[in-house]
Amino acid sequence: MGNKTNSTGTEKLNLPALKKIGEGLSKKAESKPFKKFDINAVKHQNSVDKIIKTDSIKQQMHKEQQAHKGLDLVLMGDLTGSMSAYHSILKSKFREICTTLFQLIPNLRIGIIFYLDHGSGDIYITKVQQLTVDVQKLQDFITDTPDGNGGDADEAVEDALHDALVMNWNEINTHSIVLFGDARPHESYECPYQYDYFEIVKNLYQKQVTVNTVYCSSHIDYRRLASLYEVEIGDFSHRVSRLDHPNFFSWIANVTGGVAIGVEQIDDIVDIIKAMAAKDAGKIDELEEEELKLTHRPIPALKHIKERAKQIEEKKKILGIGYKPEK
Repeated sequence: MGNKTNSTGTEKLNLPALKKIGEGLSKKAESKPFKKFDINAVKHQNSVDKIIKTDSIKQQMHKEQQAHKGLDLVLMGDLTGSMSAYHSILKSKFREICTTLFQLIPNLRIGIIFYLDHGSGDIYITKVQQLTVDVQKLQDFITDTPDGNGGDADEAVEDALHDALVMNWNEINTHSIVLFGDARPHESYECPYQYDYFEIVKNLYQKQVTVNTVYCSSHIDYRRLASLYEVEIGDFSHRVSRLDHPNFFSWIANVTGGVAIGVEQIDDIVDIIKAMAAKDAGKIDELEEEELKLTHRPIPALKHIKERAKQIEEKKKILGIGYKPEK
C-alpha cells in the first residue's frame, strides 16, 4: 500500500515531502503571544478569598454567640434600716422571681450585691454573690445576709458599684444591674477607699453595663424619676456631685441607658425586678403575656417601663449606640 512498481520492476517508495522550516506553523499560531503570569493578580485574588473566608467565619461565630447570648443580671440593694422591709420581701419572693426569669430568659445568670455604710459599726460594708445559675446559693445568700444600721444620710453605694465593676461578667451576655435604695453615694473624699462613683459608673458604661434604678420612697411619683436629672446616654463630659438622693437614681439610669422608676408600694419591688430583667433580655412582651396568664392582671409598672424602654432605644438609634451603620 502506497508503494508503486516502476518499469524496471523495482518498488519505489512514496516518502512524504520534506517541509521547509517554518512551513508547518499557521499564521494564527505565529501571531498569538504567550499569556503572561500575573503574580500580583493571583496575590490579590488570594487576599480577597481569604477576607471572604474570614468574614464568613466571623459571621458564623457571631451567629453562634447570638444563639447562646443570655443575660447577666445583678441585683444591687441597700440593706440599711430604712430598707429592711424591701429585704424581707426579697427573701420571701426570691424563688418566685427566679422561677419566672429562668423560664423566660435563656442563659440567665443572677448575682447579688448588698451594701450598708462605712463607720456604722455594721459587720460588713458590701456582701457579694457572684453571678450564678444556682438558685439555692442565691436564696441562701439573701437569707443569710443581715440588715444593718447605716451611718450618715449617704450610703456605701460607691463600694457596691466598685464590686459590680469587677463582677464575673460573661463577655457575650447582656449586662444589667437593678439598683434599689433610697440614698445617694458618698463623694470620693468621704469614702475610706476613695472610690469615685462618677468614674466607676463611666467604666461600667464602657463595659456595656446598663444600670436600672428603683428609688424606694413614696415621696416622689414613680413615673417622674427619670425626668429629675436628664442627660444623654454615655455623656460623662460634665461631672456630677452632691446630687439629691432621687436625682442620683435618675442620673445613673439615664447616663447608662437604663430605666429609672420609683416604688409606690413595697410589694412592687418584685414585679419591677422582673420587668427590668425582661426589658434588658428583650423579653418584656413575653413577661406581660405570662403574668396575665398567671395573675390575670398586668404588672402595674410594666406599661411605664415598656414606654421608657422604647424611648431609650430610639435615643440609642439616634446616637448610634449599639447599632452598626447599614452598608
